Amino acid sequence: MFQLSHEELTRRQVLRRAGVGAAVLTLPGWLAACGGGDGRDPAAAPNAAGAPVDVATSEAEIPLLTWSLGDAPPGLDIATGFVANGVAAMTLGLESLVTLDDQLAVQPMLAESWSQPDAKTYVYRLRSGVTFWDGSPLTAEDVAYSLGRHIDPDVGSQLGGYYVNVRDIRATGDGEVTVRMTTPDPLFKYVPVFSFVTQKAHSEKLGKKLGAPGPTINVMGTGPYRYTQFSAERGITVERNEDYWGAKPAVAKAELRFIANPQTNLLAARSGEIDGRFEFPAQQAKDWDRLEGFAASYAPGMRVIFLSFDMDAEPWSDLHVRKAIAHCCDREGYVKAFLGGHGATASVVVSPAQWGALASPEEVEAMYAKYPQYPFDVERAKAELAQSAHADGFSATILVPDAYPEVQRALVSLGQTLKQLSIRLEVKTITQNEWLAHVYGHEDMALTFLTLGPDYPDPANFPAILFPSAAAAKNNFNTANFKNPEVDDLLAQQAGTTDDAARVRAIDQMLQITSEELPYFPLWFQDSSMAIVEENVLPTFDSLYYYKPWLAQVRARA
Repeated sequence: MFQLSHEELTRRQVLRRAGVGAAVLTLPGWLAACGGGDGRDPAAAPNAAGAPVDVATSEAEIPLLTWSLGDAPPGLDIATGFVANGVAAMTLGLESLVTLDDQLAVQPMLAESWSQPDAKTYVYRLRSGVTFWDGSPLTAEDVAYSLGRHIDPDVGSQLGGYYVNVRDIRATGDGEVTVRMTTPDPLFKYVPVFSFVTQKAHSEKLGKKLGAPGPTINVMGTGPYRYTQFSAERGITVERNEDYWGAKPAVAKAELRFIANPQTNLLAARSGEIDGRFEFPAQQAKDWDRLEGFAASYAPGMRVIFLSFDMDAEPWSDLHVRKAIAHCCDREGYVKAFLGGHGATASVVVSPAQWGALASPEEVEAMYAKYPQYPFDVERAKAELAQSAHADGFSATILVPDAYPEVQRALVSLGQTLKQLSIRLEVKTITQNEWLAHVYGHEDMALTFLTLGPDYPDPANFPAILFPSAAAAKNNFNTANFKNPEVDDLLAQQAGTTDDAARVRAIDQMLQITSEELPYFPLWFQDSSMAIVEENVLPTFDSLYYYKPWLAQVRARA
């Protein structure tokens, strides 16, 4: 998941109008990651983003927890602040109609139930007894207003692309909200997970100040915590909402600090200034693992690191060349050497964890077992190159941002292996902005490094932006210029139905085709990481923690 920013809206809306997902490039510091283990086979990975930590906990109150969130988010309004650390802060005080459970299935939150009378209608029944922090009751009008903002062009919401298939959103009764679609959209069921609800009257009064930092708290929610401070310099402070409708959290107060530098975060933990953080860099994993007084955790997630071959340009248009490169990638070695084992080798661009509740672990394992495999084998690589039109080798350059040292090291290692095939690969380090300009510019793509993180636990998320023929264009992500009418048709089939079995069949087929044609070659899924002081525990940490009220789940160890 690219660090979702203001300029993303137009591109996301275009993608959604084409019936595709909205997953985006991952920026450093936002590792919506995946994998876990020792270069393990991803087909054997759990079909979930994590599992409860088996640690005994107590009911003891935790008076204060200090947490590093990384960079300061732009605000606490999801329409203008859809960034990872912002969402992680919003889930503490704001709530949504539904949430995700430990298996990434959609579960009730502010909606006690919901139904689909037909493929283009969602009806949500609101939970009774829910109040905002000021004591006023939650109403259907508050919910309809909060969701409706994302289809209002005057708001220009960063969630607008997710709502592009929505016709209207209305309060249709006492405690009832109905969403009507223009066309079936199987992914919309996840959108309310991150569509936070605020009080209509309070939000309208604030206008463009909604969620903004400042001397006053410019948001009104129903969550387990109230915000008592939001300063871009000093951070965010939350205190427990004693009138909360749900279970009482153990943490009474928390200070969320904005510490961007990875080394500064490590020093802050060593000195006792912070009690935890999410998503430390892979190259620091050993430091956090050994940090006295802290416990590091890793969850199999969904972020994928992969190579893109420009199928419109030589030598990448030659399938034998693409296979030769694939066989020269020592993916297990990369995970062990450059991720400290905190990742999983990838066979397709979709992590097993991203199937969520759409397919069972057994179904996913069976599908992944039949996809073509490209094990590290230099002799097979030589045999493939010998069948190509470039048997004598060639030179190539790949661009990697300076924020990804583990990727740089892996590609330098790949370059050393490719020398045995008379292929000279230059790994050129560039800035983040230069890399983004290259990807978005869609010119001379050649061999490209990419990384994607998830918007939701659905396997169509990445294929829907990487595979469409129409996405082989500027400001889109089919960087391989891959064009296959059958895959386009399969994408349309899965996007146009809410039949889970039909979607599984279509997605399985497109993954099979793309594994054979190899427009993209996945290297690894990277673990999502967390460290917390040993006296406390977050039992349900997973790769989509930022969509959940994670602070309310922190407990003291027994």
